[in-house]
Amino acid sequence: MTGAGAAAASRHLLGSAVSAVALVLLTALVASGSDAVSAFDADARALADRVFGSSDGSWFAAVGRADTVGSTLLGAGLLTVLGVTLHRRRFAAALWVLAGLTVQFAAETALGPLVGRPMPLPADGTAPDPGYSFPSGHTASATLVLAVLLVVLRTGTPVWWLCLGLGSVLVAAVGVSRVLADAHHAADVAGGVLLGLVVGFALAWRLDARPPDSSGKEAR
Repeated sequence: MTGAGAAAASRHLLGSAVSAVALVLLTALVASGSDAVSAFDADARALADRVFGSSDGSWFAAVGRADTVGSTLLGAGLLTVLGVTLHRRRFAAALWVLAGLTVQFAAETALGPLVGRPMPLPADGTAPDPGYSFPSGHTASATLVLAVLLVVLRTGTPVWWLCLGLGSVLVAAVGVSRVLADAHHAADVAGGVLLGLVVGFALAWRLDARPPDSSGKEAR
């Protein structure tokens, strides 16, 4: 590995560690029923009501537009990352994306009962869906695939900056969609971003630690 590659890999590992610490702190606050977390969730939902209309509008609830749009955006992001990695003959990277998503799913499955946060109460007053709210798996996945895409692309190029901008908008849109769909609170979305960064930075470290050879394939 070159000196630049080693430095980049070290930054990715540091980013994963910092994100993990932040996730632990947020998890502790959510699990303790912090008033600050509740206030943050309430303010975020009030903002969503002002921007998208009343909570009984077409964007809200599990059958609303937000749920469909968020899931569609996430699927498009995942297919884009897999397409780019395969097009660039980064076959191992594509497999690492799938492995990372598996690890992320296992982590969010474990955090759910550990935190024990119930799903948001739907605006129509019906009973919330069964299961746990923290963290947002959709947002975690969107963050993870963006992190991998930015590693696969060459840093600093116009395409890289374009993907950074569009990918950040996609992650934000997926997160907002989960709040509008009554699937998660805003703090759950923040937890999803942090979880995605933990796993995404770890994958970035792994990919930078094994750079592609001259044919475009990862070195073994």
